[in-house]
Amino acid sequence: MILKHLQFMHVFFTGLAMLLAGCATSIDKLPVFTGETALSQENVCERKAVSVQYLGVGGHLFRYGNDALMTAPLITNPTFLKLASFTKLKTDEKLVDRFLPPVEDVEIILVGHSHYDHLLDVPYIMKKHATKSTVYGSKTMGHIIASAVDKTRIAAIDEYAAKGRVPGRWIYNRNRTIRFMPIESEHAPHIAGLKILPTGPYRKDLERLPRTVFGWAEGTTFAYLIDLLDNQGNIAFRIHYQDATSNPPIGFIPKLPPDEEKRLDLEILCVASFNQMKNYPEGLVSNFQPRYIILGHWEDFFRKQKRPVKALRTTNIREFIKRLESVMTGDSKWFLPLPFTEMQFPIHEK
Repeated sequence: MILKHLQFMHVFFTGLAMLLAGCATSIDKLPVFTGETALSQENVCERKAVSVQYLGVGGHLFRYGNDALMTAPLITNPTFLKLASFTKLKTDEKLVDRFLPPVEDVEIILVGHSHYDHLLDVPYIMKKHATKSTVYGSKTMGHIIASAVDKTRIAAIDEYAAKGRVPGRWIYNRNRTIRFMPIESEHAPHIAGLKILPTGPYRKDLERLPRTVFGWAEGTTFAYLIDLLDNQGNIAFRIHYQDATSNPPIGFIPKLPPDEEKRLDLEILCVASFNQMKNYPEGLVSNFQPRYIILGHWEDFFRKQKRPVKALRTTNIREFIKRLESVMTGDSKWFLPLPFTEMQFPIHEK
């Protein structure tokens, strides 16, 4: 066990040194989206819109009518120095209280994988802000946060997940206006073909939240297919979400029955580590041709929240955009939103 831990430390600090060799870059020349909405561009009535607010890293807040869903955000943003010092890693509660928008109506929190940059702030958010929510993710996720979140509010969805072309099972909110299906996916290497953080899995509950980055094991990684439903139960708006880059076709939407087929309205892509995978994002976008695309997990999440936003180091965002645009259809639009930017997307009636 000690040898394994030392090996992880060696890989971690090797990767850390490589990352620190290049500083985070300015966003001044990037086409960052700061508020002009897709809705206003198309002059569609607001009552037929879906609101999406980018919360940074893998976090997004979706509002549809009177219902809300969130994917796990990171607001604490521990610095490299904090991570490397092996001092206790914990949520900055004051920072979350300041920057997190109102989420008291959020019923569902989706976690794609359990690294600290996706799960660290979730227990506190559930306790203080999203007090009526249930968190969904892998069994490993459940074991990690078991000491900090009531078990009745933790749902392990491994058995519900789609696998390859085979569909999984739908999970609905209380009002049956939102449903989602987990899709087995994967997490790209962090750098130079290496995964810096451990993958797990955990097979029993931890007695306390992990104290260092090594405790936040990846677990099974999921993508999610999210449907927003109208009053008749028909699909009004379809979203595919990833919080980690995958190697196509892993993480793709499975083959669905004819009555469940619909063009993808919104694709949420992960920019981080895209250069560690082949054919990403081209494979996914060329297959599903979404109307709208949000680029997530693109900003440097090692900076303090109070400092200006910068682009993720070692990541060529312009190259990502170039590859994305090479496979988009003429009616598709993409957005690189500044953290906490809110967007409105129209619902296209059949």
